[in-house]
Amino acid sequence: MTGLDERTFSPHARDRIILAATETHSYARAEHMLAVLSEIAISSRQINRLTDEAGRELREHQQQRVVLHAQKKLAVEVPNIPALAVVETDGGRIRTRETESGSGTHHPAWKESKTALFMRMASDTHEEDPAPEPPESLQNRGYVRQLVQQMAGAAAPDGQDEDVFVETVERISTTAKYESPQRLMRTCLASIDDSNTFGKLMAAEAQRKGFFLANRKAFVADGMKCNWTIWKKHFRWQGFVPIVDFIHVLSYLYKAALAIGEDEDFGWGLYAEWMRACWQGRVSDVIAEWTDWLAAQLPPPDGIAEDDPREIVRRSLCYLTNNRQRMNYPYYRRQGLPMTSTLMESLIKEMNYRVKGSEKFWNNPDGANHILAVKAAALSEDERLIPKR
Repeated sequence: MTGLDERTFSPHARDRIILAATETHSYARAEHMLAVLSEIAISSRQINRLTDEAGRELREHQQQRVVLHAQKKLAVEVPNIPALAVVETDGGRIRTRETESGSGTHHPAWKESKTALFMRMASDTHEEDPAPEPPESLQNRGYVRQLVQQMAGAAAPDGQDEDVFVETVERISTTAKYESPQRLMRTCLASIDDSNTFGKLMAAEAQRKGFFLANRKAFVADGMKCNWTIWKKHFRWQGFVPIVDFIHVLSYLYKAALAIGEDEDFGWGLYAEWMRACWQGRVSDVIAEWTDWLAAQLPPPDGIAEDDPREIVRRSLCYLTNNRQRMNYPYYRRQGLPMTSTLMESLIKEMNYRVKGSEKFWNNPDGANHILAVKAAALSEDERLIPKR
């Protein structure tokens, strides 16, 4: 990195300091690891300052690329265009505090963080659907129940829900007969910017990595409206196939099945039928069935409870209806495209290891944006954080 107290540390030492700050859980741990393993004597406060400067520099570079991309002057920086380019995005949360209010934590709050994953991938295409039947894991009550609970954040203390969620979706992915695309290389972005600003950062990153020139392209996310606004503005016209993560679809199917069936024993058969229908691209059948069920119910009262079966099915119906054009899973399998955001969930877990904790509060907005930028750079498989020397 450049511009980081060159009077005190060599470039090689600064690289080690910043890397230690991103790979350990805290600046205090980084101080200890540097002293023991690299014989670098530096305080946690100074590590914090150097890391913050690195994050500021990374942010400045990102914003400069956004300007160049808007002017159609941002060059493609890679020699080889990806055969398959995949972009995934998801939201998280990070705790912030007000700045310039003296010592201590003032006005703590949870802020939404946004993370984007850019992957070069490899996969085969197929004339026929290589996996017309869903994997056994998606028909296992224990796995599905645990998965839905963890997605709702209802069954584990802070931090553990992400571990179980990632482990479960990875188990599901590897047990499917369909071979998901193989990741060859990834780069990442993260910030607490609004969706409009973050979408521009994503577009600039995709441009410089040659993603817009790839033969096959996919954009994978859950059903949140902000994700698909980014796709429409920056990736739709570039040919990115929109794909709603199948695991999020599964959770809505399961909840609606239990609501209509009144318990898991009666609802499980409904879930299995609807899950198979969506896996095979017959989402319209599920939508029609739920629509008929709702029409047969008594009109809901004002202020209906969230756990009322009619409300659960209504929300699930809205999710499938709004995303039905992004649920052509047989086509995605034939084209060798991903069906889930498993790798995105794994990335969020890696991000959270550094930025989340019971006593972690980041200055809003710069401190939060700087640590997110540095951690995302550390997880990127290029030279944006530690250049070759």
